[in-house]
Amino acid sequence: MNIRHFFLLVMLCLAAVVSTAAGLKLPVKKIAGESYYYYKVGGNETVDGIAKKIGVSAQDIIKFNPSAAQGVTKKQLLFFPVEAYKADVSIASQNVAVAPEVVKHIVKKSETLYGIAKLYDVSVDDLVAANPSSNSGVGEGDVLIIPQAGTRAGDAGIVYHTIQPGESMYSVSKQFNTTIETLLELNPGIYPNNFIVGDVIKIKPNSSHKIELKKNIKQFYTHTVKDGDTYRSLSTAYKVPVDELMAANPGQKRLKKGKVIYIPCKGTEIARVNSSKATVQELEQTYASKMGQVYKNVHKLKSDGDINIAIVLPFQLQKSERPRQADLYVDFYKGFLLAVDSLGNRVGKKVNVDVLDTQHNLNVTDSLLALDKMKNMDILIAPGEPKQLQRCNEFGKKHGVTIVNCFSPKNDDYTDNPRVLQVNSPTTYMTAAVNDWIDAKFKDYNVIFLDDPTNTEDKDIYTNIKEHITDSRKHCQVVSVVNMLDYATLSNYLDPGSSYLFIPTSGSKSFLAKIAPAVKQVKLKRFDCEVSMLGFPQYFNYLKEYKSTFQTIDTYLFSRFFIANENRARRIENQFIRKFGTKMISTTPCMGLMGFDLGAYLLTSLGKGDELNSNTPAYDGIQMDIDLKRVSNWGGLVNRCVELVHLYGTSMTESIIK
Repeated sequence: MNIRHFFLLVMLCLAAVVSTAAGLKLPVKKIAGESYYYYKVGGNETVDGIAKKIGVSAQDIIKFNPSAAQGVTKKQLLFFPVEAYKADVSIASQNVAVAPEVVKHIVKKSETLYGIAKLYDVSVDDLVAANPSSNSGVGEGDVLIIPQAGTRAGDAGIVYHTIQPGESMYSVSKQFNTTIETLLELNPGIYPNNFIVGDVIKIKPNSSHKIELKKNIKQFYTHTVKDGDTYRSLSTAYKVPVDELMAANPGQKRLKKGKVIYIPCKGTEIARVNSSKATVQELEQTYASKMGQVYKNVHKLKSDGDINIAIVLPFQLQKSERPRQADLYVDFYKGFLLAVDSLGNRVGKKVNVDVLDTQHNLNVTDSLLALDKMKNMDILIAPGEPKQLQRCNEFGKKHGVTIVNCFSPKNDDYTDNPRVLQVNSPTTYMTAAVNDWIDAKFKDYNVIFLDDPTNTEDKDIYTNIKEHITDSRKHCQVVSVVNMLDYATLSNYLDPGSSYLFIPTSGSKSFLAKIAPAVKQVKLKRFDCEVSMLGFPQYFNYLKEYKSTFQTIDTYLFSRFFIANENRARRIENQFIRKFGTKMISTTPCMGLMGFDLGAYLLTSLGKGDELNSNTPAYDGIQMDIDLKRVSNWGGLVNRCVELVHLYGTSMTESIIK
């Protein structure tokens, strides 16, 4: 044995020792920078026999050496990538350390300090401590630092991350040792093509699990050299770099006819592996072409064949004399059923509606939510009573059931609960839309607030508007009105050549009676001024009596609800009478029409098989328009539509502001 052969034998033995620790008891060689086990076929060996001998499956032999499917020959080499036979490391040992990140939140219109604190599950005190200037309030565009501890037992180790330039869902998934599916589940607001730099997302680190991954593999084909074959010609034919061909066939600088050589080609396989073992490139290769379907799978309805809806309201059927509110809930239910009858056949899915009576009792509500069938609902329409609504929202978050709140504008669970659908637009969102509209429409107007100091009603709407206008412009005044307002008094506040927007701060009919004549006279007599009025939402209740006055004054009214097309509404009301034998109860809003609008929206949207989201098409309703937007990537959905009605001259026109 010469020195060269001895040295080669020693190296092969060392390679075998190393490979024993790593996986297979075979020697290792490097090809194009990658390590491969190899086995030299002996005489009369078969694929099955070799598989048993070296401890791999026959499928693996053929997977990495496709030519072996036709059998093997003496002295043929079989290759196996070392990477494929590494021992699977436990998830626990792969956990990444997550250092607390400085997360910055850019305040959006309608957001409050309390709402932002709830959004990130921190206390207001901690938020103010991190942002001392926020103690006096926050405004659109302000940047707040969000305190977080890296992992939080209160929310199962959730952290927040600001998307950085160059990051993708694949790189973030790898960075935090989680899965694409988990990212999509925690952040229903992110989409395959909606991963935006600067957005904040919710992440659960170290939540990797088994996934089906499209992995790149190297497959070794055998090729019998023919006349004219060269490494360059074979490189072109097999699309393999020349240097890789030569590395796979050491000692064969020139190809000889009849000689068997090995061609290392690129291939792919679908393997079920822990996501933590995937590279960023493998994740992208696996998910990029099917991301839309993956999103749909994560956010699909509970049943592909049916739409399951539960209406859980206090009908109070146990009472012989029901309160008026219970009758209104019955009207809502009837309107919903009318939508199911009208649209159900066009949906393309079976619609199952379960109706349950909470009896206006929290214990009954809890017992209803405990029923097994409730977990299989796609939609649960919840009562407006605060505690019952809260229970329903908690249930929805836990079991993945979308909770529809169309009765209470004051509940703010939508802030951090992705399962809440807030149809009844919150006051902060409604007034934010109105404030933006005022800024654009009445930019150069002076604002005069006609204030009712005796008003003890809910003044949230006009308090928000007043604060915004006071902060954003110099020319605003407050006129306190206790007794009947007269023309002369009001006229004294107006300068010739100026424009004025009057804003009452009470929705009561009695207060309107005190101010309307004077405002009307100012409009008619002060032709040297531009005059308009912004009316309270309750003013829609007084249209029969005050419509002409509103038109003279040039009045704008806004609300969550408005019937723009009387003929369209009358058709539905007539269908209601034919089906149930009674008229809809006359209220503002009309509960029967609300039920119909919500039913029509849900059936039309859910018929496509996807959960409701920000990309769900808007709905042009009879009394209520619906256009849902998610408040954050992980928060709930809020209806942003606000009805704006302009009464002027002899006309009345409707538009939507958001």
